[in-house]
Amino acid sequence: VCSARVDIRSGDLYWLAFLHLSCSRTHVPCRDGTGCVAQEYLCDGEKDCADGSDEDGCTQLCNTPGRSHSSYPCGLGSCLNASLVCNGRQDCADGSDEGGNCSVPCQRSCTHLCYPSPQGPRCWCGPGYRLAEDGLSCMDIDECTEWGKGACSQTCLNAPGSYSCGCLPGYLLEPDGHVCKLTGPEPKLLVALQSEVLSYGLRSGHEEVMLATDKDRVVFSLDYDLVERKVFWMDLATESIRWQDLNSGKKGTLVKGVRSDCIAVDWLGRNLYWTDGAAGQVLATRLGATWQGIPEYTVVMDGDLDQPHSLVLQPLAGLMYWSEVGSHARLMEASMDGSRRHVLLAQGLGWPTALALDLPTQRIFWLDEKLGSVGSAHLDGSSVKVLKLRWVRSPFAAAVCEGQLYWSERKTWSVQQVDKASGKNRTVLLKRQGQPHGLQVPPWEAPNRTNGCAKSNGGCAQLCLPNP
Repeated sequence: VCSARVDIRSGDLYWLAFLHLSCSRTHVPCRDGTGCVAQEYLCDGEKDCADGSDEDGCTQLCNTPGRSHSSYPCGLGSCLNASLVCNGRQDCADGSDEGGNCSVPCQRSCTHLCYPSPQGPRCWCGPGYRLAEDGLSCMDIDECTEWGKGACSQTCLNAPGSYSCGCLPGYLLEPDGHVCKLTGPEPKLLVALQSEVLSYGLRSGHEEVMLATDKDRVVFSLDYDLVERKVFWMDLATESIRWQDLNSGKKGTLVKGVRSDCIAVDWLGRNLYWTDGAAGQVLATRLGATWQGIPEYTVVMDGDLDQPHSLVLQPLAGLMYWSEVGSHARLMEASMDGSRRHVLLAQGLGWPTALALDLPTQRIFWLDEKLGSVGSAHLDGSSVKVLKLRWVRSPFAAAVCEGQLYWSERKTWSVQQVDKASGKNRTVLLKRQGQPHGLQVPPWEAPNRTNGCAKSNGGCAQLCLPNP
């Protein structure tokens, strides 16, 4: 099968031959037809295609008006700093940076700098600026807008010829001036692995068994109540949601007679939510409920839910988000009482089985088992970004902390991480006998905030569901 596409770098049309290769609109095929790479990987100095075709033709970027312009294109496919051109020494491998019209003096009306070249004098701009279309003047580069999260991990402030990064409360800017790290204790990743819950230090790599159930049980989905330091999990063997106090070691059963792929704790409103894909429902019960033989829970949403699967909560905003993996996959948002339900995203999804919120950047992430991809979008559904990653095969749960995305892979029995913005720097953190399932990165302390349900259960005799 042959296909034609336009080279986004040069505008040239050329033919690609490939077999059974289909790339999403955010990706381009490698020339040898062996895979797809994200558009932002083109000309980034790293070969992501096996044949290196994502780095071909990049010298055109050295000398293009409207782009950052402080480099000179050598003839063999590399760029040279403009200050090294016509310096009497051959710095390009082919010697193309010397000779010709190097001796012609710079007499152009350049707003910044003028340098000689074998083709005659040319204007160039200092760092943080690009050459305008007139070839003389320089324009400021808004790194915050154009580089996105590649500039700063959290907040970004543009300035003439430069920019600066900042961090939200609870974070500290690293010495590199770009990355924000959490202050306080080391962040921990909680991982459900067969009958145990492991704690994994995200900086030290230290592992510790936080809790262990009977060997014939499987800890499925899990979440953490940061107020009372309790871990809640779905026990498939007994069709129950159980808990354990990490301070005292005390255990208990919250509710029985339920089957769910995902549970989520509202630590502020003191409720626990879960999805029931078969029934097409989202349900909730009080965190303080005690199993006494009679189910004490309520159906928060049902009716037109098409196999709800992964579920995440934003307690401070009183909102919940979930994925649906039925005949028409979609991401949904609603208030935590089930009202104001609406579609967040319904295009470009296959089977989004794992969701995670990144509140510092106000984005939602998902891993798609059918498409083998990682996606993210602003919490209003805009600014969608999808990265096709070949190692996303059977994701179950996901979490975001600082600049990393973590997820559990059932087929490879592993917990992995990648850079959340680029999808690069993949690392296998854990690989054990047995499938990992739920995982969380709990905050180390609860923000000093409240909502209508937090005080005296909102005056309700039984369940209080927050409405922002």
